[in-house]
Order: sequence, then C-alpha cells, then structure tokens
Amino acid sequence: MIPIQALTEEAECIDFLNHQQQRILAPNLKVTASMMMKKYAQVLPSYVMDSMLWEERARIIPLDSCSISNELDIKIDDSRIKYTDSREEAWEELFAYNILPLLESFHQVTNLPVFILWENVAVRINSYFRKAVERYPDAHQAIVQLAEEFNQLGGSCFNWVEHPMKNYLTAPKSLREQKVRRTCCYFHKLEKKKEALTHCLVCPLSNKKCSS
Repeated sequence: MIPIQALTEEAECIDFLNHQQQRILAPNLKVTASMMMKKYAQVLPSYVMDSMLWEERARIIPLDSCSISNELDIKIDDSRIKYTDSREEAWEELFAYNILPLLESFHQVTNLPVFILWENVAVRINSYFRKAVERYPDAHQAIVQLAEEFNQLGGSCFNWVEHPMKNYLTAPKSLREQKVRRTCCYFHKLEKKKEALTHCLVCPLSNKKCSS
C-alpha cells in the first residue's frame, strides 16, 4: 500500500502515475491523473457524508490514515478516524486537508487544470447523492438537507477562495438527475475494448444536453 500523503511528494507522485498510466492504458500522465482523482473521490467523501447522514457525529479522516494499492484499492486506517460535533470541521478536514493536497500534487506534476480535477470530485459527490435518494427514500429530506449544506459551504472548507465545485453540483431539489459535466475528464482517451463504454456517462462531448 502507498500512503496517500507520499503522493504529495513530486517524485512519489510521478512514479505512481507512471505505473498507473501503463496499468490503465492511458496516453499520458494528465489522463492518468484525472482517472486517479476520480477514483479517490469515489471513496473518501462517502465515508464522511455517510457519518453525517446516519451517525450522530461526523467522521474526520486524516490524510495520513489513507493509502492506495497499485490495484487502486483505497484503505483507511480505522484507528486513525476521529469524530467531531462540528460539521464544518469535518468538511474542512475532508477537502482542505485530505483531497486538496492530492489534487494539487496531480496538478503540479501533470499541469492538468485544477477545475477538471475539482469537477472530477463533484461528479462523484453528485453520484453519491443520486444513489442515496434512490436507495433511501425514507431519508429523502435528510439527504436533500445534506446536499444543501454541502452546496452552501464557504471557500475556507476547501482552502480555496470560494466553493470550487459550486458550478458542477446537481441542484439539491434535483438529486435524481444526472448532471452533464462542463469539463472533460479524458475518459474517452483511454485505450478500451470495443464493447466497453467509450465515454463517461456525463461526458460533455457525447451528450447533446451538456451545459455551456
């Protein structure tokens, strides 16, 4: 397992991305970094948001508690997880101190635009809320309230000037909708079998109803 914190170091990050480029058949490190950000964002936010929905206190997951294997299995050391009564603290720990360092490292070593990386995270959060309202209809109002809370977060929770994903999020009252991306994640550039999905489901290049 590779500590996520190690990937904030340039040499470690490049080595990891080089390995993954070969593994996922990506044409370059930019495409690879985009796919890796999507993978990480598929796992981490759900741990925190699940606690906000179903537990009395919110989870804090330190960056140094997270690791990833060469096969992209993401592990969290449960002994390092803490809990807080402050939702703002939990959001800040997740984004400003966990996701942002990895996002910035990917940007720095590949020059992949940060707005693409942020939308990669947003897509996973949209998916989380869409699946939550489908699976737990009895908790619909609580899920909508959590989505509203997330959409209204200030930039300080991300160590950013303002909410970096605000324009990429599904409206809280329309969580069942699949919001088309504004930027391209480069999924279509991966070498894939002919029968495989050629573009991501919310690709702005293949979806006629994409946002401008």
